[in-house]
Amino acid sequence: MSQYFPAHYDDFNDLLKAVRGRKIAVVGHMRPDGDCISSQFAAAEFLRQAGAAEVVCVNQNPVPRLYENFVGNEKMLEAETFDDASFEIVTVDCADYRRSNESLCERFPFPLACIDHHASNRPYAKINIIDPKASATAEIVAGLAFDAKLKISPQNADRLYMGIVMDTRQFTTTSTRTKTFEIATELVKSGADASKVAIELYQRENLAKLKLLAAYLQSLTMHCNGRVCIGLLPAGIYERTGAEKADSDGLVDYARSIDGVDIAVLLEDLKNGVKGSLRAKTPEYCVNEIAAHFGGGGHLAAAGFTAVGETINSFYPKLLEHIETSLQNADKLNAKI
Repeated sequence: MSQYFPAHYDDFNDLLKAVRGRKIAVVGHMRPDGDCISSQFAAAEFLRQAGAAEVVCVNQNPVPRLYENFVGNEKMLEAETFDDASFEIVTVDCADYRRSNESLCERFPFPLACIDHHASNRPYAKINIIDPKASATAEIVAGLAFDAKLKISPQNADRLYMGIVMDTRQFTTTSTRTKTFEIATELVKSGADASKVAIELYQRENLAKLKLLAAYLQSLTMHCNGRVCIGLLPAGIYERTGAEKADSDGLVDYARSIDGVDIAVLLEDLKNGVKGSLRAKTPEYCVNEIAAHFGGGGHLAAAGFTAVGETINSFYPKLLEHIETSLQNADKLNAKI
C-alpha cells in the first residue's frame, strides 16, 4: 500500500510500466531552480530502474553553478537542439509545457507524463501526477519512489533533499507540512547528508552573486504603506556584476523578509519583456492570481510570470495596481472573519 501519495500510486505505477524498453527524456522548465534540477536527475535514475531503454535529461538552460555538485554522472542536453523522435517526454516541475522550450514542444507535442506541484498546472500529458499541496516536485518524486519501493542511492537522496530544501526555503514556506518532514527524514535515512547539502547551497556563494544581491537591495522601493516591496534587475546587470541569471533565484525573499512587507516583487528586464517573481508572507494574498493576469502562475504565496513586450518602466504601474487590488481583497476577507 502507498504511504505518501496514495492518490497517485496507480498513476506512478502506470508510468513505471510505460517506460519499460522505451527511450525517455526527462524535461524541466527553463532557468531551472533546485527543485527542477533535483527532480530531473532523480526521476531519470528511477526511470532507469523501471527498465527504460535509455534516459536523458533535457533543459533549455545549463545546470546553474549552485547545483553542479549534485549532477554526478548525469548530463543536461540542450532543449533547443534535442530532436530525437525515438524519445518520449516526461516533464517535472513544469506547470506549463511551453516553459520547457517552444521548439521542443512543437517537436514533441504529446508528453508521456508530467510530475508537478503547481496549482496553475492544467494537465497536458497522458499521465499527470500533480499535487498542489506538495511543498516541491522533489517531495512528490521522493514520496512516489518510497511508495514504489524503488532503490534510492545516497546521491539521489542528496538531490531530492536539496530540492525540498530549496523550494521550502529551508522548511519555512507555508507549503511545508508534516509529510514534507517525514519524506526529508526518510531521505536522510537513505543517505542524504543534510550538512553537506547545506554547505553546498549556503556556504559556496561567489562574489558576483553577492554583487547582484547588493544591486537588488539598493533598488528596493516600498509601496502601500510599507506592505509592498519592489526591487529591480535592470538590463545589463548580469554583465556589470558578472553574475549568472540563475543567481537571481531567491533574491526576492530578502524583500519579503522585511518587517511589515506582505508582498515582495523582483522585476527583471529581458530582451523581449519583463520577468517577475512574486512572494507573499501568507497564502491569503494569492500572488498566483496576480501572476496569472500577466500570463504566469505558481502558488498562493510564490508565483512568477513574463510580461512580453513590456519594459520595467511601462509595466511597473500596471503590476502595482493589481497588487493593490490583491491587498484590498485580502483585507476585506480578513475583516469578515
